[in-house]
This record gives sequence, C-alpha cells and structure tokens, in this order.
Amino acid sequence: MKPGPHNESGEHPVKLEAFTKIPKVIGAGLVTSDGFVIESQFTVGYDAEKTGAMAARIVTRIKESLTIEKASAILYTENNVFFVKETVAGTLFVICQRNANIGLVKIYIDKIT
Repeated sequence: MKPGPHNESGEHPVKLEAFTKIPKVIGAGLVTSDGFVIESQFTVGYDAEKTGAMAARIVTRIKESLTIEKASAILYTENNVFFVKETVAGTLFVICQRNANIGLVKIYIDKIT
C-alpha cells in the first residue's frame, strides 16, 4: 500500500469524469492546499490553474476565519455555481452553470469525499 491519499493501485480516489459527464458542468479539479493542480478536466475557455488557486484560497480562508480543520463551500454567482471541498487527496472543486443539476453535483461530491 502506498502512503498518502492514494488507493491500492496508486491513483487518487477522486474521479473527475463523474462530474464532467453531468450536463452543464464546466469543469472539475483537484488541487493541493497551495493551489497547484493535481488533476483537472475543463471545457475550452476556462483556466483550471486560476480556478484551482481560487478554490485552495477559499478553503484556506474559511479554515483560518472559523478555526476549523476541514472546510467546504458552495458559492453562487449570477451564471455559475462553484463547489469546493477539502478531501484527503486535496481540495476538490467543481464549477457548473447555474441551471445545472446542482443536487446531483452535490451528491457526487458527498459520495467521493
């Protein structure tokens, strides 16, 4: 068994394909606590590195402000919904259009984390 947030085959347990198969999901990714991208899948026109850095920063600020060990958030904008959740493998983030199946995205996030 390999140390760290990986399974027996050496891969991290987060499967981003599950998110990107949901209609109107723009992208998903996994980043380190410093915001470095571990893995991402995005549609054309979106910057996974900027989005990942933002996700890591949001989690860090929540943890610092509330003095908690793990953090997650759902942010709604005029056009998009942004999910972030700290996991063993890193900070997971998903961005989708506001009219996507938000409940399904949330279920997937809760299932894999």
